[in-house]
Amino acid sequence: MGSGEAFYEYGFGDSWLHRLELVSRRPALDDSVRARLIDGARRGPLEDSGGIPGYEEIVDALADPSHPDHDEHAAWVADITGSDAPFDPAFLDIPGLKWSLSEQF
Repeated sequence: MGSGEAFYEYGFGDSWLHRLELVSRRPALDDSVRARLIDGARRGPLEDSGGIPGYEEIVDALADPSHPDHDEHAAWVADITGSDAPFDPAFLDIPGLKWSLSEQF
């Protein structure tokens, strides 16, 4: 069985394009997990963040407390994520995503 690649567009207004790579295929057993995440890079973009330019602006403002939009963007991110924890765009919760996949598939 071969590997394959697919692209998935999320948020048609923001046009986030994700590349998915199928690295192996195996016959499904009744009690097996049907989809597995092996690895990834960076967390997904925030909902309605304005595409690449808007997301970059938000990330830049969050990284600079003296940025004029820092507080506004920090409040918006806290509202979107439901957390006041510092936003790390590089963080990817692989264990959490694996758990989600095992619950959904």
